[in-house]
Amino acid sequence: MEQKEASATDKASHLVSLFEKSFLHIRSTFHPTGIPGEIAGKSSNVACAARSIIDFHRPELKMDCCNVVVTVMDADTHLSRDYFTEIRRLHYSHITEADRSLYCCPIIFDRNSHESPALVRCADLLWGFAGLSTMYPGTWISIPTSVYSLPLSMAEKVGGWDADPTAIGEDMHMLLKCYFETAGNVISRVIHVPASQCNVSADGGHGWRRTVDTLFARYRQALRHMWGALDSGFAARRTVSYLRFNQRCLFLRPRHFALLELLWEAHFMPCHLTIIMLFSVIYSNWVPTSQLHPSLAWAFSFTDLLRALSFIGMNICLSLYERWHALCLNTRMQDMREANLPDTGCSQRIWYQPKYLLDRVCFPVAGTLFGAVPTLHAVFAHFWTDRLVYRVSKKPTFTQDAAGLA
Repeated sequence: MEQKEASATDKASHLVSLFEKSFLHIRSTFHPTGIPGEIAGKSSNVACAARSIIDFHRPELKMDCCNVVVTVMDADTHLSRDYFTEIRRLHYSHITEADRSLYCCPIIFDRNSHESPALVRCADLLWGFAGLSTMYPGTWISIPTSVYSLPLSMAEKVGGWDADPTAIGEDMHMLLKCYFETAGNVISRVIHVPASQCNVSADGGHGWRRTVDTLFARYRQALRHMWGALDSGFAARRTVSYLRFNQRCLFLRPRHFALLELLWEAHFMPCHLTIIMLFSVIYSNWVPTSQLHPSLAWAFSFTDLLRALSFIGMNICLSLYERWHALCLNTRMQDMREANLPDTGCSQRIWYQPKYLLDRVCFPVAGTLFGAVPTLHAVFAHFWTDRLVYRVSKKPTFTQDAAGLA
């Protein structure tokens, strides 16, 4: 809990009383404000809670017999029971590597997407696809998105979670920290059980005003995500430090180049792609085709073909996503019925409905508005400051009456 929140103590006590019978132990921590070097956000909150967990298990850590796995998630995250079962299975299946294994899973927005604007829904689809694209079989390394787990022993060895401005993207930053602190020997294991998430929701209102407010809220969230471009600088500094001390073993590994390529995809490619597309269109319309150099004309034709193939490929991806979304949603709702918790949100996708057909043509606009534009906004803002005013995006509240609506 945030110590500055007036009702934090009462809220924590209420949560403990509600759920203490469901856990072996449940404890509350209160994150104070004004700690030198910290920046407000999820990273500093997690760092504070982790210090308490590490202190609680200090005797086990000193004896090297700590068998604790820490899971970090967002407040709106809904994890299936199979998530923890799979971590336990992988932990004991690879027990010799368990102390350097980091577990990550894909995310799926299946709670309130039916009432979200198309651009917001598409932006979150792309966000989920970006994380999923690093979790294929045989991947060198996977980058977690919002939800991940790791052994407490590794978290303690790498110095816990950072809380400075460079750690605003706490999930990717912790992976990078573990990667460099273990000299590239961290192992990312994929939990093929997606975490259910909510789309951003406006505070209130109806009609177009609510839509506009939701779009602005999603942009603020995208800016916070893209502020994590500071992690590329963090990775570059750590890479140079290895070269400076002639520790080239890390830099020359194929998985290190794979990691750098993923950072480029996350923090550079959206801007590069948008700038190239914008100026190629302007140049093509400004200069007649007959005056173009043959090589340049061929390059424009080839990139036009690539864009068309990318559009088709994305639509194929969306077709596959419809089936995956239905499977994940039905599984989660079945779990909730068995647990007698029906009011957790249910957003079915009917592919032939107009609003879901709209997703198939809106994603380039959503990718630009909530990908390239906030990235440019963030990296230019970094010329003046690396401290982001962290504003939590509002998520919906579900009630018994709203359950099952689609």
